[in-house]
Amino acid sequence: MLRGTLVLLGAALLLAGCGGGGKKSAGPCQSAAQLRALAQLQADLREIKRAAAIPVHDSLKGGQAINRATDRFLRDVELAPLDNLVRNRLIDHAAALLLGACDQCFQALEAERPIISIEHKHNGAACHAKS
Repeated sequence: MLRGTLVLLGAALLLAGCGGGGKKSAGPCQSAAQLRALAQLQADLREIKRAAAIPVHDSLKGGQAINRATDRFLRDVELAPLDNLVRNRLIDHAAALLLGACDQCFQALEAERPIISIEHKHNGAACHAKS
């Protein structure tokens, strides 16, 4: 179930970043680096989910596992050669997975959203499906 969900998430993210068209595009969304980055980020999301399931005494700070998993995700999402819309959506998924497990981790994810970059640099290409 989880594996199927993550595969579906990965496909949705690729389509969101690539325009979602059925035609093959020569754009950067087919690069091996992007596919590797998405695979790593999916592994990071699985790790966040596992870590968030571990009970903690202090939900403000979370536990060691959730902190480590969130830090790794934040590093990987920052370095990933992905569109800011895709990056923002990945942060949505990570935040949803750790909600209630670590308030400071949630705040760190919210602080890293590329909202300003999306607003000023977005050209709409990732939002419109190609026909």
